[in-house]
Amino acid sequence: MLAFALGPGAERRTRLGLLLTIGLILLPVAGKAILVDTLDPDCFWHLRVAEQLRGEGIGPLVDRLSFASTQMPWTPYSWLAELGMRWLWTRAGWRGAVAMQAMLQSGFIILIALACRARTASQELTADDHLRGPDVACPGALQTTVGTAFGALLALPYLSFRPVTAALVLLAACNWLIVRDRQRGERTVIIWAVLPITMLMVNIHLYALLVPLWFAALLAGAIWERGRTRNPAERAENDRRVERYALLLVLSGFSCLATPMLPGVIGAAVHYQFADPMVAGPFIREMQPFFHGAAGPVAAGAVLVFIGCVWINRRRLRAGEIFWMALSCLLLLRMGRFAAVFAIAASPVLSAALPEMSDRLLGRPALCAVMSACLVAGVWRVFKSFPSRHQPLAVWLNRNGPQTAGYPCAAADYVAHHVQPNSHRLINEFDWGGYLEWRLGERFQTFVDGRTQVFTSDFWRATYLGEDSERLRFLSEVEADAAVLPLHNSKFRETLAELGWKSVYHDDRAEVLLPPAASPAKQSDWPTASIFLGE
Repeated sequence: MLAFALGPGAERRTRLGLLLTIGLILLPVAGKAILVDTLDPDCFWHLRVAEQLRGEGIGPLVDRLSFASTQMPWTPYSWLAELGMRWLWTRAGWRGAVAMQAMLQSGFIILIALACRARTASQELTADDHLRGPDVACPGALQTTVGTAFGALLALPYLSFRPVTAALVLLAACNWLIVRDRQRGERTVIIWAVLPITMLMVNIHLYALLVPLWFAALLAGAIWERGRTRNPAERAENDRRVERYALLLVLSGFSCLATPMLPGVIGAAVHYQFADPMVAGPFIREMQPFFHGAAGPVAAGAVLVFIGCVWINRRRLRAGEIFWMALSCLLLLRMGRFAAVFAIAASPVLSAALPEMSDRLLGRPALCAVMSACLVAGVWRVFKSFPSRHQPLAVWLNRNGPQTAGYPCAAADYVAHHVQPNSHRLINEFDWGGYLEWRLGERFQTFVDGRTQVFTSDFWRATYLGEDSERLRFLSEVEADAAVLPLHNSKFRETLAELGWKSVYHDDRAEVLLPPAASPAKQSDWPTASIFLGE
């Protein structure tokens, strides 16, 4: 779909070069799931929530995973994705989850590439362009690759195996349909496919609410264009566009109501925006500005280049795109996790706003040969690194060493074999709650996990956002059988030590502590807790 039937000569070589370049961009995107990433911490509690949904039905749930949660009904608004994740896990195991992450991330980038291509390929060639021959054999090919690379750079850090990635793929599909429709005079029939996609998306993630916001921006642009038109024939056409975008806005808004979790979806959106101290606080990385972190300066530089190109070549953009980009920039500045949303909308705009480039480079036989060799070698490297059938999950999760993100697999095994559940409670830290719920949830409840909405503001202030004295006072009242904490940079380790907890196990990643009155059993006769959901 990225290129049409290959034509003769320079056109054929340039389109081949375009496909090879997109393939090279896809390599790190797909390879990240296999070569670099561990499974997302949230994916494990999503699997446990799916179990509860299957047992209790689709609707608000009273939390049974954490003993410190509010114990009030909460809304698992990603219920459809959670059930899908569990279905995949039980049938294909964790390797299927890794493969699905790679495919979703690749699909996301392919849809961005399609939108960039739709934004550039439909531009008509001028008479002078036809005289330039090979330079315009495949007009907009180089701009397409730059726009796609820009989208991959911004979005890749926020893609993983969790519901939001599936929602981003659907959002990218909506973006492609919108861009394609605008480049064809806003007359395509397939644009109405955005409505069922939005209905599906609202049962996967709150990002579905962005679709009517996008149409609101495009409606504002259509109204602006109508107001500046004096020609009666053009005014009639602009009236049609205004009516069309108004209808799409209304219908996409109604599509966002197509969920059995509607009251909770609204409540969760309001809570995250105005009442969640962890979302507003400095602790969760993806909630921080997009320019934080090691790759932050590169992302910030790319966005500045984008802004510069849009400003210099703003006459190439229509009013709707300007309003759309303004909305996207506001979201980007709100928090880093919106970088992927920004990348979806901004990539095709960047492709259109880039300076004129010769596509001859992509068609050079030597370059195509080098790219082909690199693509084959890269695909083989990723294929060889895919986890084997006999590789345990615990080994794969921590394969990159203790200095990288991982999980307390050995510490969880120690707890399963040596800690007798009396209170059936574990103290843990934020990133490991989901894994411990998945690994030990049949016998222990955890202290905290990534579902920030199921814990009170007072809880967050007493544990992660407050002073040491508040944490000491809070944890002194917590009864638990053990604590599983990071070996380094733990929020709770010093506080528990001050309360008399003793370390009984540690490895290069995690540590197990017991409360003052407890001691480890010599060897439990209980069977090891089963690896949940088909491990």
